[in-house]
Amino acid sequence: MRPRRSQFDAARPGRRRATATLALLAWLSACSDAIEPEASVVPDRPAEQGAGDARPAVGDGGLPEDAAAVADLSPPDGALAPDAAPPPPGCADDDQDGDGYGTGPACPLPDCDDQNAAIHPGAIEACDGGDDDCDGAIDEDLYTATCGVGGCAREVPNCEDGAPTRCTPGEPQPEACNGEDDDCDGSIDEDAGGATCGTGACVRPSVCGPDGPVCTPGEAADEVCNGQDDDCDGATDEGLQGAAVEVRSYTNDLRPRHAECDGGGGRIGPACNAAIHRHCAAQACRDTGYGPVENSGDTAVVTCLGVAATADVPFATLQGRHPGCAAGRPPQSPDCNAAINRWCQASGHLSGFGPLEVGPESMTVACVARDAAQPFEVSYAQGLAAQHPPCDGSTQRMGPDCNAAIHRWCRAQGFASGFGPVENSGDTAFVVCVRP
Repeated sequence: MRPRRSQFDAARPGRRRATATLALLAWLSACSDAIEPEASVVPDRPAEQGAGDARPAVGDGGLPEDAAAVADLSPPDGALAPDAAPPPPGCADDDQDGDGYGTGPACPLPDCDDQNAAIHPGAIEACDGGDDDCDGAIDEDLYTATCGVGGCAREVPNCEDGAPTRCTPGEPQPEACNGEDDDCDGSIDEDAGGATCGTGACVRPSVCGPDGPVCTPGEAADEVCNGQDDDCDGATDEGLQGAAVEVRSYTNDLRPRHAECDGGGGRIGPACNAAIHRHCAAQACRDTGYGPVENSGDTAVVTCLGVAATADVPFATLQGRHPGCAAGRPPQSPDCNAAINRWCQASGHLSGFGPLEVGPESMTVACVARDAAQPFEVSYAQGLAAQHPPCDGSTQRMGPDCNAAIHRWCRAQGFASGFGPVENSGDTAFVVCVRP
């Protein structure tokens, strides 16, 4: 920091101050009886004076010209700005720099640097390491700057060591339950440091209590099909992805999905398989479906599933599981039922059904998870025919009558529905019952 220089010190390089000049001109105009009119104009600082001056060049307001955005030297609200106070009385006795303040014995407030017109009693103090107003203090009354919020709030002087300072907020910290804004977001003790409690839709943030964080889980609700754990048991949409039996219209529900499944010429087969698959896949929590498990007139009863994985399988692959399921042969047949069942089992699933869609070289099949269904061996004569007589293993082994018989038999065992036969031999039909 530069020490104050007295009026008897050697002259130092001067600085031209526009703001000080304006204040001085105003004062000189009011005091024309004491100072000659031609002395009211402060001369520009000679170029050679600035060559060795270590004090920074300044702009309006006393800030270095390259640091106007660093600090605000204006007074806070309600404070008196330095240049708002009336200047002290001037004295032209031995005034060497023509600023209206001399160093002669008649001057009650002598100029402390009579070689620099910008420095004299009543001049505006600048952040430059010098005593600009000749009051014996350096860079005084330049106020402070504040920045940041909460725990990041900081206050720094606008001027230190003759240079404007920059206010830098502190670093945010994790929010704690302490009555303070630790993370500097303007809120106090929100979420009590980020702790939560509860599961699924019941998750709630902690709040601060008298003795520390307090957390109360939300209330569980009935599970609905929305991709969330509504009942807060750690599972999502459980109980809503199993089999759901729906009564649908050929005309209104299935034919719009596939034109050939119209309830007239098309009631069952690949076209209706595709229509049912597309209808079910468009439902919430459902991936595919099969049927009709019952049909009469314009009514088709279908079963939709949400726990099945669909896959496009080449006929060549299916033929490897059962030779009778090959391209060019009927895709819905006992041979393809067996091939699909075996392919799904080899893929880690319990069983499967199809075709859902048929292409020239492949078909789309659905594989059912092991925990979503259960396989059974059922007698045509004693089991399935008792549910629907035409499915007796002789009159029919696979088709709409056996679809109804299998569906009814599985429901009698407590399941939602069933499909098959996935394999059959003699009087035995292997069926799969799906859980609700």
